[in-house]
Amino acid sequence: MKYFIVSDVHGFYRPLMEALNNAGFDKENPDHTFVSLGDLLDRGINTIQCLKFVNSLERKILIKGNHEDLLESCLWKQQFGRHDYHNGTVQTVCDLCGDVFDINSSDEMFKKARKNEDWLDYKKQLIDFHEGSDFVFVHGWIPIWYNEWRRGLWGKARWLNGMEHYQTEKADDKTVFCGHWHASWGHCHIEHKCSEFDDDAIFDPFIDDGIVAIDACVAYTGKINCFVLER
Repeated sequence: MKYFIVSDVHGFYRPLMEALNNAGFDKENPDHTFVSLGDLLDRGINTIQCLKFVNSLERKILIKGNHEDLLESCLWKQQFGRHDYHNGTVQTVCDLCGDVFDINSSDEMFKKARKNEDWLDYKKQLIDFHEGSDFVFVHGWIPIWYNEWRRGLWGKARWLNGMEHYQTEKADDKTVFCGHWHASWGHCHIEHKCSEFDDDAIFDPFIDDGIVAIDACVAYTGKINCFVLER
């Protein structure tokens, strides 16, 4: 079995396809499983394409990210907060509608977005984490403030920087695959190899004992990492 793991796609369809193709992903291969570590939407302009692609796959694991939480909250409240603009949630709601609305006043816009079939299909497949014999797939990190992390507060854990927490907060003897925080943070602050965002920044996966952090910050780099895990 091969797991093709991506994270923080953020509506960037072409970089997603490039990453999967370069890694050798074949959706018809029964030994290939697609894994998204959350934040499939917001920021990019191809949210609907990303949703349709993921929904079309038979073998997949879809982890819920903080941006999925943000979209759910926005649609439930039927109003935009200031954070919804810089997080890209406003654009996602408009994409789900498929029409142009007055984003400041249209209740109909939120109703239509909530009923989008691509979003509803994707939403019902989301899980907080997936655990294998020696690995765990999450978005940010495990909810370490509980003795039994599997039953912790995942909504809060989705916001954690895994590279900051992994050295002292383990998931038993398992390797945690995570996204949410740009991998250059670990290369900069832990390995001291580069800066976070200057020309020397490294956005390849950050890998150490107990962690593989995958987020390549696609909105900034135009790149998505695809890590292939064989089991």
